[in-house]
Amino acid sequence: MENIYLKNKDKSMCNGCEICTKVCPTNAIKMVEDQEGFFYPEIDKDKCINCNKCKNICSNYNTSLGNEKVYVAINKNEKELEESSSGGMFYILARYVIEKKGVVFGVEYDENLKVRHNSYETLEECKRFQGSKYVRSDIKDSYRKVEEFLKDDRYVLFTGTPCQCNALKTYLVKEYEKLILCDIICHANPSQKVFDKYKNEIENSRDKKIKMIYFRTKDNGWRNQTPIIEYMDNEKEEEKTFFSAFVKELINRPSCHSCVFASSNRVTDFSIGDFWGIEKVMPEVEDKDIGISLFMVNSKKASEVFDNVKEYIKYKEVDKDLAFLYNHNKNVPMHRNREKFFNNLDKISVIDNINQNIKVSFIRKVFRKCKSLLNKIKK
Repeated sequence: MENIYLKNKDKSMCNGCEICTKVCPTNAIKMVEDQEGFFYPEIDKDKCINCNKCKNICSNYNTSLGNEKVYVAINKNEKELEESSSGGMFYILARYVIEKKGVVFGVEYDENLKVRHNSYETLEECKRFQGSKYVRSDIKDSYRKVEEFLKDDRYVLFTGTPCQCNALKTYLVKEYEKLILCDIICHANPSQKVFDKYKNEIENSRDKKIKMIYFRTKDNGWRNQTPIIEYMDNEKEEEKTFFSAFVKELINRPSCHSCVFASSNRVTDFSIGDFWGIEKVMPEVEDKDIGISLFMVNSKKASEVFDNVKEYIKYKEVDKDLAFLYNHNKNVPMHRNREKFFNNLDKISVIDNINQNIKVSFIRKVFRKCKSLLNKIKK
C-alpha cells in the first residue's frame, strides 16, 4: 500500500474517510483542516508507536464484486416521492430497516447547517436524511456506533458516499448479515468551509438568517437544477452560485478527481442516484418530472431485501452499460481555475471568487460552439 496519503502526502490519494484515525490504538492521528477546508490525517509522532495499523487499513480501494443489477425505479407512495430528491428509494430501504427495529445512518444538517452523519430509529426522524447536501459530511463516530448496533444484533442501514461506505466495510473487518450498505452515485464533495462562507455572505447581504438550503427541490420540477434558499421569515429565493461551482468542478476535494469509486462497479449492497438520460435510455418510461431513481442491487443480500420491498416500487431492469452512458461513472477533471479560486478563498468574497472563475469568456464560448458543430458534422 504505497499509494496512500500517510506515506506520500498526495492529497489526491485521501478521500477523508477518517478510518485511519479510528483504528489508531494510541489516538495519535487527528484530522486537520487545510486552507481549502478539507480534512486530512496528521500523525502525532510523540504518540505514535509505529504499529502501522493506519497505513495498512487505508480503504481507498474499490472492492466491488461486479455483480450489479440496475433498475429504473420510482416510489409508488406519492408523498414519499415528493419529499425525496429523485425516485424515493432511500425511504423504502429506511422503512424496511425501521420495521425490523433497526437503525438508519444518514446525512443531515445540524442547527447551523453543518453537514454531519447521524443515526435515527424512527421513520419520522429519518426524513432529516432526505434531500441532497452537496458538502462533505462529518462522519463523527458513526463507524463505532454501527459496530455496536450490529454486535447487539440490530439491523443497520448505513448510507453515505462510496468511500465512506467502503471505509465502514474495512473498519468492521468481518461481514454482518444485518448490515445494509447503500451509497449514493456521487459526483464530488465540496468543503464545509466554502459552504459556510457562501452561507454567511448570503445572510449578511440579505440581513437575515437562512433556515434551509434545498439543493434539489421539486418545487419547479425534478429536472430543475436551481437551489432554493429558505430564510427564517419563510421567504424563499433561487440562488445557484455555490451549486454552479460544484457542478463545474471548481470547489471539490482533490481526491474526487481521481476517485477509485467513480465507476459503475459498486462496493455496497445498494446504490442510488438520479436516472439522468432516462428519456434516451428508456423513452417508454412515463416521466412526469417528479423524480426517477437509478437503483442498483449489488449483492445477494440486496437481492433478498429487494424482493421484500419491490411491491412498493415501480421498476424495470435496464442494461448497466446503457444506464451509465448518461450517469456518473468516471472521473472528471478539475476546473482550470481551481487553484486560483482556493488561493483567493480567504482574501475576497467567495461569491465574487466563484463568479470570476466560472465565467466563460466570449472566445471560449465561440470555441465550444465550433467544437459542437464539428462533432455533429462528424456524426
